[in-house]
Amino acid sequence: MYRRGRFVVLRELVPADLDRAAEMWGDSEATHFLTADPMTRQEAEEALRHAALSAASSRRRTYHLAIAQHDDDTLVGSVVVRREGKSSAYVHSFVLHPRARNLSLAGADAAQLTAAFCFEELGLHRFWCMCREDNANARRLYLGLGMQEQGLFREVDFKQGRWHNHLVFDWLAPQWEERRRPPSPRREKTGELLRNGPR
Repeated sequence: MYRRGRFVVLRELVPADLDRAAEMWGDSEATHFLTADPMTRQEAEEALRHAALSAASSRRRTYHLAIAQHDDDTLVGSVVVRREGKSSAYVHSFVLHPRARNLSLAGADAAQLTAAFCFEELGLHRFWCMCREDNANARRLYLGLGMQEQGLFREVDFKQGRWHNHLVFDWLAPQWEERRRPPSPRREKTGELLRNGPR
């Protein structure tokens, strides 16, 4: 799969990503809010092998995807999409390299591309994700994109010496379509009246 956004592309992970992936997945800053601990290089190599096996499966349910700069294809992040049943997916392990260019813009672009992949390519009705309760940047990103905050999972993981709660967000296909649909002439006219008043 390959989807191109404004700042990044969403594509399959490949063996050539190893150096950059090991650097990113092994970085304590990049993985600070993940449930998993930073990886060793050997663990990163094994993760890439697992991603290749998953991609080759005829019954693929999990997509280990790379987020890369589209000017030079440098790996700047990764995300895992796991299908659940026929209509839903759990999006998790969303990681961005802390020294990637345009970090916040790349994150928003990657989230949009992941949504497009789930709704348009996989034909799903819903996808959902979680972020740690103290991850203010992720919460701001998800809400800014139009996702709905649905609740809280208590004490999901134990890191940095304490238990952490996670917030749950989801996006439904009709909401995605509504955000992508251009404004109707009536809506545009209403907006103009609100700005300028009746003539």
